[in-house]
Amino acid sequence: MADGKWVPELVSLAGGKNLFGKVGVHSPWMEWEEFKISDPDVILIMPCGFDLMRCRAELSVLTNRSGWEELSAVKSGHVYLTDGKQFFNRPGPRIVESLEIIAEIIHPKEFIPKYEGVCWEKF
Repeated sequence: MADGKWVPELVSLAGGKNLFGKVGVHSPWMEWEEFKISDPDVILIMPCGFDLMRCRAELSVLTNRSGWEELSAVKSGHVYLTDGKQFFNRPGPRIVESLEIIAEIIHPKEFIPKYEGVCWEKF
């Protein structure tokens, strides 16, 4: 699934461009081939209900797919695991922190990473 509802707006506010989901629309299902063809520059992994440890443990579901190693984000080292359960799977009191996490991931020279290692990590 791609992100939807509020997450595309967070990506935009953080200065990024969301390739898949739309603001206010349910998170869309997508095929692996569609994802590969889009070839994102940055990949934020935020599975529903997964904390950072579970996200790390389940990562092989993506990394074992055909073409993973050829993706631009993978080649350039711009793949990030996040604590989706706490910060991205539902809007709530932590929405500002969610925005800050995205901003420090996609703009590391502009933001001192205060959430790295706790709420997100580089793959």
